Amino acid sequence: MGPRTLSKPAEQELGLKQFGIVVATIAEARSLTKRPVGAGGSISLRKGWVVQVSGVGPGRARVAAERLLEAGAATLISWGSAAGLVPELSPGSLVLPKTIIGDNHVVYSADATWQDSLLRRLRGHLEVHQGPLAESLTVLRDYEEKAALSRRTGAVAADMESAAVAAVAHKAGIPFLSIRAVADPVDMAVPLCAPIAVDEFGRLRPCRLLKELIKHPIQLLPLARLGRCFHAARATLSMVAPLLERWP
Repeated sequence: MGPRTLSKPAEQELGLKQFGIVVATIAEARSLTKRPVGAGGSISLRKGWVVQVSGVGPGRARVAAERLLEAGAATLISWGSAAGLVPELSPGSLVLPKTIIGDNHVVYSADATWQDSLLRRLRGHLEVHQGPLAESLTVLRDYEEKAALSRRTGAVAADMESAAVAAVAHKAGIPFLSIRAVADPVDMAVPLCAPIAVDEFGRLRPCRLLKELIKHPIQLLPLARLGRCFHAARATLSMVAPLLERWP
């Protein structure tokens, strides 16, 4: 199921200041607003700021970014969690990358003016890491996969959506930013049941999870750790969100 078309009120508000935020999952969107957001839906934060829940992966993120663009977005932001690729990044570390490296080796730059503006607002609140962010087409499951991607690209973190959103912004000639918080550090092995137990919008599939845990109960503790780390990432994003709403 792909993202839905923006609602008419969202389109009208987007046309005022024209900021579009692409978020993969509902849980990540909750760091921006406490109001309910449906799978594939959109919601206005304030006049001109619209969040679009895309679903996980570059294809869905690209569609969501294009729909925001069609509705009048003049700036695109990729928002959510990321995998840490270097030991310096712990759960909850904030990554505001200067460059985003696509799986096809194309390098996109974040808008320097917008990034500097946000950095000034973050000063004194959070430590910010500005190293490159790499695109991963699949979940990076363990240290070996994360370290290998870092060696190939020089990236400090990775996600599945930012490069796709950056490509849409680059083609349209509009500013782009990626704002990410680390949910799984480089030394964390992501349990095999984790991507199976949720759908493309991050909604839990209880029956699938239970089935996997019955077969492999050893995954329970790593899954609980992943949940704590994601909570740390969302807490960081929730700290950034009020600064974002007052910006620029």
